[in-house]
Amino acid sequence: MVRTQYSIPIRVFCADSAGEYISQMLRGVLAKQGTLAQFSCPGAHAQNGVAERKHRHLFETTRVMMIASSLPPYFWAEAVATSTYLINIQPSAALQGGIPLDRLPGQSPDYSMLRLFGCVCYVLSLLLANAPN
Repeated sequence: MVRTQYSIPIRVFCADSAGEYISQMLRGVLAKQGTLAQFSCPGAHAQNGVAERKHRHLFETTRVMMIASSLPPYFWAEAVATSTYLINIQPSAALQGGIPLDRLPGQSPDYSMLRLFGCVCYVLSLLLANAPN
């Protein structure tokens, strides 16, 4: 997806040596494309520190939003998606103050659509509004 949608080659592919990633076929495809494959030892989470910290950041942000808005657990997927978007439109120290979404070609953050997470909303049913008396 990165190569076809953004015309950017993948330089390094990092994975945790899960069974689906260590096949010789995948290694061959990566080598043919000039991508360096890096696999950590099974169960060694410390070798994948950057991803582990990003997961922690994402899930802590999600938990805070869920608690602050008193949403039930079945909104977890929407909260994670919202957290991901919010993180990607904020300046990042790793990008020297740049915004991650700005780094994708043809994309820039749209702050106008931001709303309070978990706010009360009402659904207007047009069928009932237009029903004859």
